[in-house]
Amino acid sequence: MFRILVIPFLFFSGYTLGSDVPLSTSDAELLTTQIQEKIEGRPAFQGTALLMQGTEVLWHYQQGSTLQGKSFDQHSAFFVGSISKTLAAVLVMQQVQKGTLDLQAQVKRYLPELKQPWTASVQVADLLNHSSGLVDVNTQQNYGQFRYNNLNFQLLGQILTAVTKRPYAELAAQVLSQCQMHSTGFADKAERAIQGWYEEQGQLKAMKGFMPVEAEPSGGLISSAADVALLPLCMQQHLTKTSLRQMTTAGILRPHRWGEVYYGYGVQISQTAAGIEWSHSGYIPGYVSAFNYFPQHKLTLVVLENQSLDPQDLARAMYYHDKIRYSVIGLLSRNK
Repeated sequence: MFRILVIPFLFFSGYTLGSDVPLSTSDAELLTTQIQEKIEGRPAFQGTALLMQGTEVLWHYQQGSTLQGKSFDQHSAFFVGSISKTLAAVLVMQQVQKGTLDLQAQVKRYLPELKQPWTASVQVADLLNHSSGLVDVNTQQNYGQFRYNNLNFQLLGQILTAVTKRPYAELAAQVLSQCQMHSTGFADKAERAIQGWYEEQGQLKAMKGFMPVEAEPSGGLISSAADVALLPLCMQQHLTKTSLRQMTTAGILRPHRWGEVYYGYGVQISQTAAGIEWSHSGYIPGYVSAFNYFPQHKLTLVVLENQSLDPQDLARAMYYHDKIRYSVIGLLSRNK
């Protein structure tokens, strides 16, 4: 039987989002009530959530503990899945800034060992926004249309290694250090990652294993809620205005349960009632994650869970991630 020690924790700083949109004590209590809500047919929330403006924590909540009995906190390390792609895109754009990468260059320029015909047409930019049409390394369909595929970012990792002559994890570690994301990494953080649980035939089972090196750019990142919340700030601090604009331009429409959502370079872009939103989620066996950043308010929401429910029903699997997102959008937009 799956048993956990549940230790909820609420923190409210008293900080305001601005004179027009204050985060009051009742607002914080609303978020806590919603994440504590139990719904039929879904396990209770198990993980950590955080709301931060700039580097100021406004609200955080955690429920659960490690196998050693240590309560989760905002620094607990989770596998964060495809949030890895946002970091990978930052690393790519930094090389573009240095002139060592060309977004319009074909893949074959950087990976000449690949002999497949598509390498002569697919550009670096196509990998960044999932418009390469790649199904696998030998199969391409519907080039130019959105097709989400981890292979795109695995190839970007190979390209980064080719142009920098450095392992991907080593290249990422330099930026993570500059961005003060000290709980974030790959194999070097694996021992700190909390136990994950995945759903199989309605039962939660312990997840054992690791992400291979080639998956680091697409889904191998290990991080904490406090560190993930710094990622949008890292983008702004370590990219030029031109690179940031390219990365966050609504380039290609992607199907999504939220409705109309666009994909830029390693980040989703949405127009919400609270203004523009940058976001990315992650789902791997044992873990589900999401960050949502609202540039107009300099506000980041992060929700991480160490239990992955059946991916055939993402609305159920990401119920709490979506619920808190909608609430934050409502709080930000109420006085607009």
